[in-house]
Amino acid sequence: MTTQEQQILLSRFPFNVPAGYRWLIDRGLAGFEPNSALQPWYLLPHEQVFSLSERWPRADEPDRLYAFARRQDCDDLACFAVKNDAEPGVVVVHGWTPEGYAMVARFESIWEWLRSVVTDVEEWVALGDE
Repeated sequence: MTTQEQQILLSRFPFNVPAGYRWLIDRGLAGFEPNSALQPWYLLPHEQVFSLSERWPRADEPDRLYAFARRQDCDDLACFAVKNDAEPGVVVVHGWTPEGYAMVARFESIWEWLRSVVTDVEEWVALGDE
């Protein structure tokens, strides 16, 4: 990813993204399309990043949610959960439900979410070997 492409992507988020997200991009450890390095997860390219809080507003969600990754085998999205000026956490939701989305999991940091991604990768590889 070029510096200009990275700037366009980062401009889609109206807050400072976690350092771990930038680190993944800088080192090319996660791709921007299905079947990339963290399969079954991939990062959303800039044109697919969106605010769940705007697309599917919900009164019961106190955080502003911004989708940044998607699981390729279902409609699960990883979202930055932004509250005030705190470091964003990560929320995984199942999107495109009648209510907009359903909460799947909540993580305190991108690092915690990445640990769960490694488990997903492990399961994905095991299923492929059957």
